[in-house]
Amino acid sequence: MTGSWAAGNNVSLDVLHQVQSSLTVAMIMAPRGNLMTCRPDDVVSDVVGKNVDKFSYIPVVNGTDHIIGLFQAEKWFDGTPPCETVGDDFEAFSERLVIGADASIYDFIRTAAECPIRLVVSGDEVSGLVSLSDLQQLPVRAALFTLVTSLEIVMAARIIREWKQPEGWMTLLSNERRTSVIKAVATAKDKDSFVSEIAFTQFCDKRTLFCKGGILELSNTKANRCLLRIQKLRDSLAHANDYAQTPEKAREVCAIVRDIFDIKTQILNQM
Repeated sequence: MTGSWAAGNNVSLDVLHQVQSSLTVAMIMAPRGNLMTCRPDDVVSDVVGKNVDKFSYIPVVNGTDHIIGLFQAEKWFDGTPPCETVGDDFEAFSERLVIGADASIYDFIRTAAECPIRLVVSGDEVSGLVSLSDLQQLPVRAALFTLVTSLEIVMAARIIREWKQPEGWMTLLSNERRTSVIKAVATAKDKDSFVSEIAFTQFCDKRTLFCKGGILELSNTKANRCLLRIQKLRDSLAHANDYAQTPEKAREVCAIVRDIFDIKTQILNQM
């Protein structure tokens, strides 16, 4: 669930919430027609041999082509598959394995580390499949960047609430960062484009202020470590495309997303 992220009359958060709600699992799933399938009486070694595209999980279908579960093919990528049948070694269809096509991408990401593959249900049928590797897709990248941006908006609002005057929080920045903000503010005022001092801070500045100000219900060390991971993800999303290129990186993204939701909840409860 994405929940309500709009604080007061903040139009920016309202708009971001609408964007986030529109980014659904259906945008990143593999359509059912593109899926490799196997049957319970298929021999595991034969299925693994035919799996040239290295699909981690393969849907298991019955005689009427209804999906009845998932076969975990990835565990045989580096081993010798047995001669037993798929029916002896697959996870039967259950609620744990399904997600709605209209569910948000965030709903999948937040649980993907524990359940890395889900059958996507649309109406009364399975319409596709979504997996941990789909975190590399462009809609996910857009969803993650939007999520981090919404966090930054909430952090900025909390900083303004904590320090009534910008001079209060500016003193906590390093000399280099404070000078940078002051110069940016002066330039904006000269060009009649000034909005507020906080608009000229970067995520790293907000991280510094949250840690030095003790705003989060975490130790400064843990808060800094958590916010630094979010900052690194933000930078990866903006400048690279390898933020989830391995299962390990993808699972880390899942953990960071959960942290973002937790931190946003903390901040919004304070406002």
